[in-house]
Amino acid sequence: MRNLQIREVRCKTLLHRLEFGGSSGYTANFYRGCCHGCVYCYVPSLIHDERDWGSFVDAKVNSPEVLAMELRQVQKNVVFLSSATDPYQAPEARYMITRRCLQVLLKRGFPVSILTRSPLVLRDLDLLKRFDWVRVGLSISTVPDKFYEPGVSSLERRIDVLKRLSSVGIQTWVSLAPVVPQLILTDLERLIEKLAEAGVSSVSPGILRFQGYEESKTMFERITGTPSAPLMRGGDEILARVQGLLRRYSLDCSDELLRWSAAEEYLNLDQFARSR
Repeated sequence: MRNLQIREVRCKTLLHRLEFGGSSGYTANFYRGCCHGCVYCYVPSLIHDERDWGSFVDAKVNSPEVLAMELRQVQKNVVFLSSATDPYQAPEARYMITRRCLQVLLKRGFPVSILTRSPLVLRDLDLLKRFDWVRVGLSISTVPDKFYEPGVSSLERRIDVLKRLSSVGIQTWVSLAPVVPQLILTDLERLIEKLAEAGVSSVSPGILRFQGYEESKTMFERITGTPSAPLMRGGDEILARVQGLLRRYSLDCSDELLRWSAAEEYLNLDQFARSR
């Protein structure tokens, strides 16, 4: 954090269409850049920023106002936080942009799906528990090591966060990604057993792939000093092993948990009417 450059910026738009988890919805990124600095991240290939990945964060300080305006103009659907940054990375503790945007989403009644690597998400439990539909996911890779993920909290801490969220009735999921076939630095079976014990409902595994992400591939190879191609071998085999372990511990590996439809809202209204 000592060398992190934080810049306050203003955005013109936030919501973008996104196909995620088998259903259409929106994504919103309240920050540009990420202080986690993961060496395998795909985002540098999307934003094409000349600054070193992990060294900068631009805080979109007017996000709550822009989001409130845009939500009035779109059909209700899941808003995913976030596709190109972590909504709960360290600067969020100061700026509270994600929290203020959650308040906007809650007021407008939009369903929300969150993906983070940060324990800071627990700060907003009071808001999350008030949503009619919310899913909170933690991202976990097969290389939960400071060399590959310098700014990320420990694996054990992330599992504790999942346990805490599940204990208060929030449905949790894990993005088990990236899985690097020839770089497994954790006991996969023990990891999946711990996820089941933590009350996780669904796990979505994803193999690391650099096709179409040349900037990310270059970054990975420069920082690690290792060619990426040999590490990708055996992807199908390791994915089959992971899926087998998920079945053994009764963890859903489909995308059903992350799907929302307007029919669910009407169902809730019907249930409310019958309870009167």
